[in-house]
Amino acid sequence: MRSSLTLLAAIAFVVAVADPTDIIRTFGDKKVQAFNHLVVDKNTGRVYIGAVNRLYQLSPDLDLVVSEETGPKEDSEDCSVLECNNAQNKKLTDNVNKALVIDYTTTRLIACGSLFQGICSVRNLQNISDGTQEIREAVVANNATASTVAFIAPGPPNPPVSQVMYVGVTFTLGSPYRSEVPAVSSRSLDKDRMFAIAQTAVTTGTRMFVNSLARERYPITYVYGFSSDGFSYFLTTQMRDTTSGLYISKLVRVCHDDENYYSYTEIPIDCTSDGRKYNLVQAAYVGKAGSDLASDLGITAQDDVLFAVFSESDPVTANKPSNFSALCVYSLKAIRRKFMQNIKHCFSGNGQRGLDFISPSHPCVLTVSPIRHYFL
Repeated sequence: MRSSLTLLAAIAFVVAVADPTDIIRTFGDKKVQAFNHLVVDKNTGRVYIGAVNRLYQLSPDLDLVVSEETGPKEDSEDCSVLECNNAQNKKLTDNVNKALVIDYTTTRLIACGSLFQGICSVRNLQNISDGTQEIREAVVANNATASTVAFIAPGPPNPPVSQVMYVGVTFTLGSPYRSEVPAVSSRSLDKDRMFAIAQTAVTTGTRMFVNSLARERYPITYVYGFSSDGFSYFLTTQMRDTTSGLYISKLVRVCHDDENYYSYTEIPIDCTSDGRKYNLVQAAYVGKAGSDLASDLGITAQDDVLFAVFSESDPVTANKPSNFSALCVYSLKAIRRKFMQNIKHCFSGNGQRGLDFISPSHPCVLTVSPIRHYFL
């Protein structure tokens, strides 16, 4: 189900800057170009950092425990995930960490890098250098700048028991192998099928591709991903449509028990404050509301809320952020309600299905049968 959808409202706040005197401990490595991702084990407090050519395991006090070198290595965009023997332009290439995820069900760390078409490794949480398993499957972006978002949540074949890794990836040019990598997918975490598409059929499965006519001129930047109440979501920035130079932010949603991504739906998400419209989401986090915020939003303290930082578009380059930013907060109940309103609107025969970068847009058709459970 795909439809053209309306904007959400939110509460906006001024973002406060932390006082440097509040910093107790730090960790750094002057030999590394950049730190890309950080995750903290909620059970042990261990800290894991994904960087350019390095992975780090730190104690809860930020003391270095293990440092693993992941690059640079000989690679080329013309190399497949399986071999790189005949590429003419093979050269020493940095391995930029594109995803770092803790799989709590099997107590392992999943680290994905840009080398070899974006493959992932599975590591021991207690010691990331112990028993590393590298899976030759193209999963994430294969260069330093293209976006990747990955997180673990319930998914086929048997949610909520079975867990999968949801991945959103910007399409990259220059390689003959990138057309095989979905824009959004659910990846298996089973030992015998690690990172394969969780469910596949002849023409469907737990994956979504940008169509071949649009993917080179319609970049999608994936900013954040999360799971809430039976659905998985991605926050993105992308053009309003395939013919527009205007950029907006969107929420992408798919139901946990949808084996074919029929429930794949998008809605624009907006953040306005003091007469300014902040259209490019930069970062986000999902947490519980707490009593004061819950009262303002009309929800309970234990309900999920989405905190998101947005920027205005740069006046010269529409897909780049300006220096103006704001923090907006959204109730997940309100988000689910907005998805449902728009889906019902399309099922009533109103509007366009939209998303012409996936498939040609058509008018919504009146549907008299009940809405399937994975839209609810």
